[in-house]
Amino acid sequence: MSASYGQFCPIAKASEIFATRWTPLIVREMMTGVHSFNDIHRGVPLISRAVLVARLRDLEDHGVIERRPRGADGAGHEYWLTPAGEGLRVVMHALGQWGMTYTHDRIKRSDLDPALLIWGLRKRVDLSTLPDRRVVLRFEFSGVPASRTKFRIMWLILGRFGVDVCMKDPGFAIDLTLRGNIRDYVEVYLGHTNWRDVVGTALQLDGDLQIARAFPVWLRFETVNGLNAPAPHLSAGPAPVQTDHS
Repeated sequence: MSASYGQFCPIAKASEIFATRWTPLIVREMMTGVHSFNDIHRGVPLISRAVLVARLRDLEDHGVIERRPRGADGAGHEYWLTPAGEGLRVVMHALGQWGMTYTHDRIKRSDLDPALLIWGLRKRVDLSTLPDRRVVLRFEFSGVPASRTKFRIMWLILGRFGVDVCMKDPGFAIDLTLRGNIRDYVEVYLGHTNWRDVVGTALQLDGDLQIARAFPVWLRFETVNGLNAPAPHLSAGPAPVQTDHS
């Protein structure tokens, strides 16, 4: 339970619930359609599982989230936002916009987490835009902090069935390999750099030409920013690539 500020001010009362460490990030995950404990933890990997349990309990006690049975058999449960939790969307959007505007220069090299980036891309994908077949993207990041080198190579497996993140080779044929500095990818993800300005130069593609042209739409690389708001559907234009003719 968070400590009280001892004030009747609505900002003080709301901050007692929302402004505790980790809570905004937990709410962020749920606002992107994440409902299981393990998936919430994947989006906030540095929080201990014990603290996550405590934060979820606090949010439930304050009526921000609720637990629902998972599946028809009721085995396990999921976490869902209540109307009060949904009411935080405008707060989260404003907080994200403020961060986009005023905290860009505070992104340190140690913050550049490839796993968080790929997890964020997974949540962005609009399944309705994907082809019927399985598509495998391999990401090879340079400039990764020493503490995160195990995530230097990662895979996204996409299809109408859903999107999977792999940290080990899934064993499928690669449709497209993406190579570049992790900071450049983060800049594109956040919208500080336009995808078309760096593809073929700072960021290199190698593989299927049609996939290379289409995947920026699937992953919303051309959206205005990296906030977790619905993005407009954009047309896939040509992008310079290194094609694999083997």
